[in-house]
Amino acid sequence: MIVKRNNYKQFSIEGIMDKRGQVAIYVIIAIVIVAGILAVYFFYPNIKTVVVGETVPSTFLKSCIEQSVQSSVDILSKQGGYNEPEGFILYKGEKVKYLCYTSQYYKTCTVQQPLIKGHFEVELSKMIKDSADDCMQQLKTSYESQGYSVSLGGLKSHAEIVPGNIRLVIETPMSITKDSTQTFSELNIDMPSEMYNLLMISTSIIDYESTYGDSEVTLYMQYYPNLKIEKIKLEDGSKVYTLTDVTTKEKFVFASRSLAWPAGYGITS
Repeated sequence: MIVKRNNYKQFSIEGIMDKRGQVAIYVIIAIVIVAGILAVYFFYPNIKTVVVGETVPSTFLKSCIEQSVQSSVDILSKQGGYNEPEGFILYKGEKVKYLCYTSQYYKTCTVQQPLIKGHFEVELSKMIKDSADDCMQQLKTSYESQGYSVSLGGLKSHAEIVPGNIRLVIETPMSITKDSTQTFSELNIDMPSEMYNLLMISTSIIDYESTYGDSEVTLYMQYYPNLKIEKIKLEDGSKVYTLTDVTTKEKFVFASRSLAWPAGYGITS
């Protein structure tokens, strides 16, 4: 009886060890498979849609156009939302647009651009139009090389500045066919950005400049903890505002000349 019991224990332990070894191998194989899928998903956005069985054109378009959008936003944000500004002051080598201006002393300024966000969107849309057109053609070529049939109609695109994102909207009738057919009428590409807040706060500052001749920037920074505002007063009475989101490092720069005093008069701060 004792011998049989010892043999039984030995058999049980060996069986458990064998089963544990098999489970460990299965776990390792599963981890490798999942890691491979994740690597494809995150590092190869143009082919990850094949893995999940559906095409996601917006993913391709985002990777294609993101750099063009960012470079265009950088130009606009340094120049008061204008690509080719008129009525500007040259500051640190940049043409900074006056968004509120008067040439007279002791007078409050007149708003030059009341719809700062809307104008920014129009300018950005113009700057990235060619890139949007080119990226749509690249998308067509890419999917056709993977065996898809792609049909594109007329193309319109525009940019929107929304809370938390810069959104590119591409309106085009499009169908993508392989085993099945997917149709699209509009594609939205969102890129994280805090530009919306910077433009809205700039609009508020301009309202103060046109009404009172100046603004109290510390109040904005107390209310928005991620916001930094620099206000530089120049000899001719102009002020250059630089608004920065300290988290994303995005900036918006504009100029104002309001309630200016002749040299030697007034209070500087």
